[in-house]
Amino acid sequence: MKHFCPLLFLLGSLAALPAQSIFDSLYTVAGAEVYFDFGKSDLRPDASRTLDSVVAGIREDARSLRIRITAHTDSIGSPAANERLSKRRAETLRDDLIRRGLSGAAIEIVPYGERRPVASNATEEGRQQNRRATLDIVAAVPMASLSGQIKDRDSGKGVQSMLTFRSRTREDSTMTDSVGFYHVRLPKDSVVKITAVAPDYFFQTMTMRIFGSPELYKKYKLSPNIELPPAKAGETAVLRDLFFVGDQDILLRVSQPELPKILKFMQINPDLKVEIAGHINGPGLVMEAEPLWRQSLSERRAKLVYDYLLKNGIPAERMTYKGYMNTQMLFPQPKTAQEAEQNRRVEIRVTGKGE
Repeated sequence: MKHFCPLLFLLGSLAALPAQSIFDSLYTVAGAEVYFDFGKSDLRPDASRTLDSVVAGIREDARSLRIRITAHTDSIGSPAANERLSKRRAETLRDDLIRRGLSGAAIEIVPYGERRPVASNATEEGRQQNRRATLDIVAAVPMASLSGQIKDRDSGKGVQSMLTFRSRTREDSTMTDSVGFYHVRLPKDSVVKITAVAPDYFFQTMTMRIFGSPELYKKYKLSPNIELPPAKAGETAVLRDLFFVGDQDILLRVSQPELPKILKFMQINPDLKVEIAGHINGPGLVMEAEPLWRQSLSERRAKLVYDYLLKNGIPAERMTYKGYMNTQMLFPQPKTAQEAEQNRRVEIRVTGKGE
């Protein structure tokens, strides 16, 4: 039986990276809303508290930050009068931020009058929601252009895939072309998890830093290409990013994003039947002599994944789950923490295809 690990840390000798290009993209780093009384443009006490929080959150050295103020009104009065009122509201907000030490040159105001309501003007509650100004704090983030290809691990042919890109501050997705090529822009120097999902393949995730220099990719021998193992009967994929609280079947918060990947794999492969297999690290343990909670730990961890899939619409007849305790450790005598970690795992095993 073969094992494939969906997490690829790109530190090995891999193919050369396509040329990179760097340019800036505006990225919203924070935002806030303040509200006004009917017909007024002066700030209310609650607005002042909101602005205190906004200014406190802006780093003094963040010279690239820009603030965009959009101001609005309800629909009472003429459109022209409301346009003027929204402009006064935006100017009041701008002037207050300047008094707090922000640069006026970094602030843009956009009055919309009554043209962009967020609620119905038929009720007082809705009109109050429309008497507002929105602050968007944006930064010019250097971006790097990244290109790569998703391939069949066995044949080397390109595979059309869905890609997700997840970093600490954002998550995006895209589709490759019909032969697996993709081209995206990602924040320079960010660490991004790139996940590829395709029908008839196990999903794969790689983690890499987005450099802006082709020379750095060559130096560290990094590649944005991903090879997908075919999901055939008898094959197994280790869900390497599923981490649990020690000796419990509680998933760590950092691993929560992994469950939707498993769900997507099951959704785009509707004919596959799988076993969800749980394992623990227990070198030398005679499991029959261990407490029942330890004997059942591997099964309970597998059941956690099973229950998540079942709750999200995957039919029970497509899945089974089983705990193997310490009977199938990849490293019967682990010598490092990494080897012990690989023994503590949950796997997806393809058991067949439905009719």
